[in-house]
Amino acid sequence: MAAAASPPWKLYQNPHYNSHHDSPHQLQAYERPTSPPSAPPSEPAMDDLALARAEIELLRSEIGELRAQLEIERRMRQDAESLAKAIAQELAEESRARDEAEAEADRCREAASRAFMEAEEDRRMLKLAEAWREERVQMKLAEAAIVLEERLREIAENVIPKNVDVDYIPTVACAGTARGRVGRDKQAREAENPHIKRGIKGFVEFSRASKARSPGSARDRERAGGNLECQKAQLKVLMKQRNAADLSVVTDTQSIAIS
Repeated sequence: MAAAASPPWKLYQNPHYNSHHDSPHQLQAYERPTSPPSAPPSEPAMDDLALARAEIELLRSEIGELRAQLEIERRMRQDAESLAKAIAQELAEESRARDEAEAEADRCREAASRAFMEAEEDRRMLKLAEAWREERVQMKLAEAAIVLEERLREIAENVIPKNVDVDYIPTVACAGTARGRVGRDKQAREAENPHIKRGIKGFVEFSRASKARSPGSARDRERAGGNLECQKAQLKVLMKQRNAADLSVVTDTQSIAIS
């Protein structure tokens, strides 16, 4: 390459020498001036180059660290996103479970309210039925007392002699839980003889005849004797009918109460 680039010696000795073997391109290359050789770099330039290389290495190391941190940040961000998705899914499930629990609580509350209302209604109906039953029992007892009173009156009218006044027969009250007692009116109760009451209870007592104001009056003596005989006859009849009447009273009361 150096031999081809350098001109032959004849070119310097004979300027008019023209070689037919040389091409025009070679002649131009021969005539082109050669550049001077580059000078070696100085010492400050070498220091700057070393400093630049050191800075480049430092920047490269920093870039590597930044890339590592960026990769760590990217992984942390991915983990955070996956955790956020899991938390969001769990939150949705919890919200759905809470809605279901609230709905179930509402249903249970409604069922409890209905059960309480039904219990109150049943309690009220039981109280009403108990009141009706008590009222019916009272009515039955009252009817039994009325029927018993009428039957006793019929027995007294059929058994007691006609000369004995029926109004003097004591009224038997119905023993039980009846509201009122069926008896005679106030005038008949006032006309009852206390000795007959005591005789019905089992205490038979005959009081001595009181002295008349006018012992010489035959009419007064006859009236007193007639009253005493009537009382004795009435007491005997009542004592005979006492056991049978008590038995019939109990039987009729039980049959009426059961019906």
